Amino acid sequence: MKKASPAVPRALHALWVAFLCGFMPLAHAQQSWDGSYVGLTAASSRNVINGTTIRANTGGDVADEAANNLRNERHGAGLVLGFRRQLDSGLIVGIEADLTRVGHRASNQDLIGAGPYAGQPSDALRYEMPWLATSRAVAAWSFGDWLLFGSGGAAFATEKVTRTQYRAVAGTSQTAAQFSEIDRVNRLGYALGAGLEWRWGKPWSIRAEYLHVRFPKEAFRFPDARGGAQAAYSSVQGRVASNEAKLNALKIGLIYRFGSGL
Repeated sequence: MKKASPAVPRALHALWVAFLCGFMPLAHAQQSWDGSYVGLTAASSRNVINGTTIRANTGGDVADEAANNLRNERHGAGLVLGFRRQLDSGLIVGIEADLTRVGHRASNQDLIGAGPYAGQPSDALRYEMPWLATSRAVAAWSFGDWLLFGSGGAAFATEKVTRTQYRAVAGTSQTAAQFSEIDRVNRLGYALGAGLEWRWGKPWSIRAEYLHVRFPKEAFRFPDARGGAQAAYSSVQGRVASNEAKLNALKIGLIYRFGSGL
């Protein structure tokens, strides 16, 4: 597994130090955070998939099926846009939407445990989630040039799972891939976020944000899956792989605020 890039933690640390040390004055003349904004973001995210696989024809558990318990870390980039309005109470409310190229992918093989083909793959799963989108309500409070915010709303992603079936090659101690099946699901979940934004010019600001996303269980169907790679290969049993997904991300962004102080 690749080590997470230190760039995002360093950026978070720099923002926090600047906030604590008063690198920019917090109490000078207030400028409004009202209006629409757009920005570019960079993200470092970790995705965890937990699930089970059953036979499609009987519904029984498949103890030796490739476990769809996968996790991976990736870095990506995206876009964010939103609108904010400050109330008389000082509370700032708004709505925000973003699209991030997360590029999550992972794979796992089920290996034959004993016999002449021991250690050879019987089947394999490959998981892919290229994009993540959210639409969230935002609540914030300003401290001069600093904005502390929290958010919550809906999350969207398309997940693709590919199952590859292997078969024992007669006269050898190896198996070979025979065919693959693909299933896709459009996932709907929830997203919760919190972050800090610093205004360093009339139209510009920099933000750091933590985002937690969770998707409920979805099923992926592979109707032609075989009972195994050896004698059971002739038995078409099908498989249903169900999983739930969660994602945690650290994001930094450069924001342009339309009409701010102009």
